[in-house]
Amino acid sequence: MAHSLTGQGALITGGAGGFGGAIAAHLIADGAAVTLMGRTRSALEETEQQLRDQHPDAQIQVVVGDAANATDVGQAVEVANAQNLKIVVCTVGGGTMAPLMALSAEVLVQDFERNVVTALHAIRHSAPLLAANGGGSIICTSSTAGGFSFPFMGSYSIAKSGLEALVRVAADELGAHDVRVNAVRPGLVPTKAAKPGILVTDPEQRAAVLREKPLARVGTAADIAAAVRYLAGPESAWMTGAVLPVEGGNHLRRAADLEKLARSVCGDDVIDRALRAELVEAPR
Repeated sequence: MAHSLTGQGALITGGAGGFGGAIAAHLIADGAAVTLMGRTRSALEETEQQLRDQHPDAQIQVVVGDAANATDVGQAVEVANAQNLKIVVCTVGGGTMAPLMALSAEVLVQDFERNVVTALHAIRHSAPLLAANGGGSIICTSSTAGGFSFPFMGSYSIAKSGLEALVRVAADELGAHDVRVNAVRPGLVPTKAAKPGILVTDPEQRAAVLREKPLARVGTAADIAAAVRYLAGPESAWMTGAVLPVEGGNHLRRAADLEKLARSVCGDDVIDRALRAELVEAPR
């Protein structure tokens, strides 16, 4: 189904991030016109140039804005709709490493905003235009943390679980308008924007992560982009409300033991006290 996205516009929030450029490349390769949204113009323009080097005839726009700001998202959606908006990809996210006993309410709210509120803005502002255009596809980026209890990453796990709930509700409510809402659930993927450090470089911690993956390797941005491309296109026309795990089979096992990483980030005293169920003063 080569070039099956010709005539379709796509908006990617977090468009200059580790996943954003790879996803854009996959969509462009099949004919989509892409709008990249991000907070930093220089990073967006760098990604745009990389994409043009690969695809000289690509239709690419950049919009500077914050995915956590509803007004900025609304403006980006309008710009993207000039190219017949049919695809919206929400890649903005991130999380804080901290045991529950050292997790402040402020950090939890911040991580929820980064992962859930940014997607909510994109869904709410794009859905009316997608419906008016005859339907479309919204794809959110979750994480393996959304499907497990992830010790020491509580706020991230909570936020991604919330994101997946948002995907299901949005899919249910918007399906009557032929607006599909799905998610991918990446595992460990080293990117320029998400450097996993000890997760990849430390043999013991790396082994602990890969032990829970039947396909015992880390992922690539291309692995995730291919899954997003599938959910964006006609091949997945009868899929909505789904969360597609792209993480080497991690969902068949359990969350990786991240205690060593948590100690390197939070310090031994914080982790030891948290494991004794002591209340730890959380950073704000």
